[in-house]
This record gives sequence, C-alpha cells and structure tokens, in this order.
Amino acid sequence: MNEFMAFLTLYQWEATFLVFGIILLAFLITHWQEVTFWWLNILYNIPFVGKVSTLSKDIEGFDEKHKWFYSEERLCREYHNFYDKVDKDSESFDEAKAYLHAVGELGRTPTPTLIWVMIFLLVIVESFGFAYVLAGFTIPGASEATQQKGAIGVASMLAILLVWLTHMTGQELHKNTLIQKIRRWYKNDNAGGSNWRDLKPDATLISIDNTFDDEKSPTYIRILNRLDVNDRVKTSYIKTILTLVFIFAVAIGATYIRHQVLTQEIASSHENTMGIFAEADDSMAGLFGDSKDSIDTEDDLSALFGEVSTPKETTKTSSNTESIADETNRKGGEATFLILGLMFVFIQILGIFFGMHWDFAGRESKEAFLCLRGFSTKKAFLGYYDRAKTHIARIAQHQLQKLQHKMNIYNDNTGTDAETTVLLRNNKDRTFKQYLTFEDK
Repeated sequence: MNEFMAFLTLYQWEATFLVFGIILLAFLITHWQEVTFWWLNILYNIPFVGKVSTLSKDIEGFDEKHKWFYSEERLCREYHNFYDKVDKDSESFDEAKAYLHAVGELGRTPTPTLIWVMIFLLVIVESFGFAYVLAGFTIPGASEATQQKGAIGVASMLAILLVWLTHMTGQELHKNTLIQKIRRWYKNDNAGGSNWRDLKPDATLISIDNTFDDEKSPTYIRILNRLDVNDRVKTSYIKTILTLVFIFAVAIGATYIRHQVLTQEIASSHENTMGIFAEADDSMAGLFGDSKDSIDTEDDLSALFGEVSTPKETTKTSSNTESIADETNRKGGEATFLILGLMFVFIQILGIFFGMHWDFAGRESKEAFLCLRGFSTKKAFLGYYDRAKTHIARIAQHQLQKLQHKMNIYNDNTGTDAETTVLLRNNKDRTFKQYLTFEDK
C-alpha cells in the first residue's frame, strides 16, 4: 500500500488530469444535448472567425421560394434542430408515456451522473492499481519513467474497456429479462394447445409517433414490437460470456503478475543481503591478512579430518530463518492478491448490476424518457417545454439579428447591386418565428 501511495504521489498530476477527464466524460454522457447547444452558441459568437462572421459574407445566395438568404436559412436550420427536440405538446406526453408503458420500462431512468462518476472513480483506482503492477512489463528495455507512463496508459484503456463491457452486459441481461417475460406470457396464452399466432412482431414498425397502433395486440407482442430481437425470439448471452471471460482473464493475469513481482522483490532482497555480507567477509579477511584461498584450504583440511565447520552450521540456520520469513511474506502477499482479485471481480459485477438497473432495451425508450424528462403530470411537462422553446427561440432570433446586421455592414463596405441592398434592408419578415411556420409546412 505504501508503494502504491508513493506511485500516486509521484504521478499526482497525471492522476489529477485523469480524475478531471473522467468527471468531464461522465458529465458529457448525461448532458450531451445541453453541451452541444452551448457549443453551437460558442461557434456562432467567436469574433472574426465565428459562424456569424463567416455567414455574413454570403449575401449572394438567395432562396426565391421563401425569400430568404441562404446564410439566414442555415442559421435558423441549425437552431431549429434543437427547437424541434423541445417542440412538444400534450400528445407527445401521452405517446412517450404509452411507449414506455408498453415496453415495460416506465419508471426506468438512464444511468445518473453520480453513478457514472462513481464508476469512473473506481476505474481510476483500478487503473493505477494495474499501472503499479504492469510498470515493469509494459515496455521492456525502456527507462523506468517511460515504463510507468506506458503502464498508466495501458491500464486506463483496460479499465475504460471494462466499464464499457460491463455496462453492455447489464443492458443485455435486462433485455433478456424482457424476452423471457415475452416467452412466458406467450406460453401461458397457448397453454390450451391452440397456437393462434406465431411469436413474432407485428408487420407495422412501432415507434413513439404510432405507439397506439398495436393497442389491440397482446401485452407480450407490444413489448416484442419495441425490441430488436433475433428471429427465434430467444435470449442471447454473447456479450455476457465475452465480458466474463475478459474479466476473469484480467483478474487471473493481474494476480499472476503481482505474484511474479513479489517473487522478484524477495529475490532482490536476498541478493542485496548476500552482497553486503560477502563484502563484509572479504573486508575482514583482508584486514587480518587472511585470503580466500587460505580459508578454503582450512575448510578442506577440516573436512579431511572429519571436523564439522561451525560457520556452515550458522549459515544453514540463517538460511532456515530467511526461508521462514520468505514463506510468511509470500503467503501474506498471495492472500492480499486474492483479496484484490476478488475486489476487482466484485467491482465488475457492480458495473453489470448498474447496467441492468439503469438504461433501456427498447428501440426508442431512451428518446421517450428524454421526452418525458421525468415529469409525472402533463401540466409540469408542458410548462417545461414552453420555457425551453421560448429560450431557444430567443437565442436563435438574437443570432439571426446579429447576422442580418453584419450582412448589411458587409454589403455597405463591398457595394453590391440595388436589388440585393433592398432585400437586405427589408428583413422584418425574416424572423426565426417566421422560419418555423414554413419549416413546419
């Protein structure tokens, strides 16, 4: 443990950067829509090279059908992509809720940000634990600093890969529970021996928009209509098996490497100890004028007359004492490695459990949940989306006015024909609200 803490202290900047990166990644996963909208505003507002500045120089392209400049349409189209995602009404609420209810996932949520942060923090601990073990084996022949940095990189990729695999495994197991439910209910419906229909989804592809089209179908068929399954409607454990094989391979491999490192450390300690005593013996022999040859000769003569050498007995006793200490260290190390291996496997099982407990198996279940935003009442739902639409429309209109202003300035500086000048000046009808009217058509 002391060596591990020293390893973290030595690479505290790398550890800090990795922690920050993991937290940022978790935030991006759970707030991607907000981040992309924020980034779009940044791109439009960058001075000189932003989108407003570059689009303002395009005053020649004009859409005769809508009587808009192409640059204005492009701006409105990019903001409309976000506006369309929040353009929800009471019908949208009913459809999203009915879709989740039909697939049996009403009440489930995506993996919360806090859980992602916890998962990735566990990944960080795993990464540096692996890095400390792999430091001497990643890049043979390289310097110690290079080996340790390479070990951090390899261990980080390994840990992130494990997070991805365990999460997919949890989702697969959740999907299998739905398939098992489908098959059990289908079997119960046909218990009387009259197989009135094959177990297969309806011909019509069911999405959120037409989720009420299969209301008359059995409950298990409605679930099946919203899942991607194989032609036999059977459970699949391919991801689960691959993940478990990979987990146990890593756990066994890491334990084996830890054992080799422990063996190497014990052997190194003996080499250092023997080197010290050998130097001490040579120094004493030289001090009293005894040479190695004379000592060997005396040992030979003692052996010739049957005399037992006392120093050899002392060495043997010392050797027995060292082997007991080595055995104790080895057994303690192996027990520690076993506990670490079990902890590693448990962390991966925890990741699989998180994947089973959160996220969705339905084709459009996540979109339906994001539409509902966790609102249980239609009034709260409509209030949220009215505010969201107003917010995006205001920002889009503000950006459009900036663009139109810059287009007029560019036209005044470059000097174009009178018709273009008139079109640029008469922009009162070219608003984002007006764009929404002909876009909806």
